[in-house]
Amino acid sequence: MAQISAILDKLLTALALALTALNNVFEKHKKIVKATFGALALILCLLTGILFLQRDIIKRDADTKRSKTVQASLRVASDAPSIPVEDIFLPDEPDYLPKVILEWDPHIWSAEDAREYWTNPLENEHINWRETITNVVDDIMDKVP
Repeated sequence: MAQISAILDKLLTALALALTALNNVFEKHKKIVKATFGALALILCLLTGILFLQRDIIKRDADTKRSKTVQASLRVASDAPSIPVEDIFLPDEPDYLPKVILEWDPHIWSAEDAREYWTNPLENEHINWRETITNVVDDIMDKVP
């Protein structure tokens, strides 16, 4: 146990001496140390910038190659036989068009006019009106494309 303590003491004193020597070097050569770290930081920034520029150039080259490939495929497609217009587009509408009422005179409904379409929900309590109305709406929605 004593031998391990002696070895550790020697290591700690050697480490302390090394740190003191390193501190003396930094104290004596502050300008050189600062210039070295500044140069390293500048080199790191330049390398980072170069990497980003290189990545942008590679991406631009890939985009150029892709656009050339698309242009080549379009040229090949333009040499292919054309599809008739009738196969792509709907035919023109016929000359006959149904009448369209541009202006409509409002009709005021009287009670007699509405009587034909009116059912009093309170008269027939045995009819489930909610279900009846839902069925009518569902029928209408089924017919809508």
